[in-house]
Amino acid sequence: MGLGYALREKFPLEKGVPTARFGTLGLFRSTDMPEVEVILVGKNTSSLGYGAKGVGEIASIPTAPAVTSAYHRFDGKVRLSLPLADTPYEKA
Repeated sequence: MGLGYALREKFPLEKGVPTARFGTLGLFRSTDMPEVEVILVGKNTSSLGYGAKGVGEIASIPTAPAVTSAYHRFDGKVRLSLPLADTPYEKA
């Protein structure tokens, strides 16, 4: 979700109303995704905790800035808008 927002997805609005169709938003397909390293965190076994609920989206918040920073370190270009321009993932 965060990578799509950073690299491909455009959600144009006009006065708060979407102006694009779902199929043209630039969502990643599974075949478009870059390799992702997953680090699993163990489950809380404490009797006081009930486990994490609904926190998956929170992890997507820092993704776009992290991708922007990674590209800046890679090629030195400053990109100030999303989705990021001049990347292999830029939608034509």
